[in-house]
Amino acid sequence: MTTLFTLAPAASPVASSTGSIRAVMLGCGTVGSGVLLRLPRAIRLEALLVKDRTRARPTRAPVFTDIDDILSLRPELVIEALPGGEEAERALERAVAAGCHIVSANKDVCARRPDLEARTRQAGRTFAYAAAVGGGVPVLEAIAQLKAQGRQLIRARAVVNGTSNFVLDRLAAGQSLETAVTAAQEAGFAEADPGADLDGHDAACKLALMARTAWGVDLDPRAIPAQSLRDLDPVAPARAVENGCRIRQVASLRREGGTVTAEVRLETLSLDDPLSRTKDEANCVVLHAETGLPVVLSGKGAGKGPTAASMLGDIARLLAETC
Repeated sequence: MTTLFTLAPAASPVASSTGSIRAVMLGCGTVGSGVLLRLPRAIRLEALLVKDRTRARPTRAPVFTDIDDILSLRPELVIEALPGGEEAERALERAVAAGCHIVSANKDVCARRPDLEARTRQAGRTFAYAAAVGGGVPVLEAIAQLKAQGRQLIRARAVVNGTSNFVLDRLAAGQSLETAVTAAQEAGFAEADPGADLDGHDAACKLALMARTAWGVDLDPRAIPAQSLRDLDPVAPARAVENGCRIRQVASLRREGGTVTAEVRLETLSLDDPLSRTKDEANCVVLHAETGLPVVLSGKGAGKGPTAASMLGDIARLLAETC
């Protein structure tokens, strides 16, 4: 038997704040624009970092193309919504060195660079990345709340990659891997290079962040064993459906004593397993604590609305703590 987990509502930044925070935003694409349109009044947005200054933006804030120029404004908060990669990593390095609070959705950099979070926290600042795991599903928040309640996490199973759901369902319908990946890209689920999704690196990064939140351990996501969809028998998903099952990319995390293990595998699941019910961008996470019933979290794990809402939740918590 399982139980749904109810989070305490985030404090309202408007009702609880007595001041404001000077902020800059790095990136104003799909997610960034979603955050921008719903920023609380207590956030004084002073500038945007973008690649193309000629495009219209839903703000009157000044626009910059150089990270050093925007950090010269000495912001208190950096909202990082850049695409993953070296540019985002360099920008976060600069923002941390400048002593800013950080709110980010960048799972790859946040997972690979625990030193950035450590340096930020040592400086008495916040480094938040709830949106990096689960999008609109409050995975890290639930783990943190379990910990605060004295319910130590011992195991987690999760489907946290929408591209893999999309591709596996189309393989089950008889499509080739190439056709399924192309359809995922056209639908906006897969990147131009879908390797991180197909090969399990995206899910491995999320496991690393879950482990850090639960136990304070730093796992290298590149060292987490991961099974690739490219290596799957292309007829296996259809066979699973014929047998009343469904194949999903399952990310697993476990702690036994002082040992933490993590892996990403393609598993054949019965249809009564909550992880089997994920479709397209849906995510599902099952958390097992030492005491109490399992916690089941599900919802949209990607997209403009869910990811932006998660980043705004981090901003609301920061405002409640500092203003």
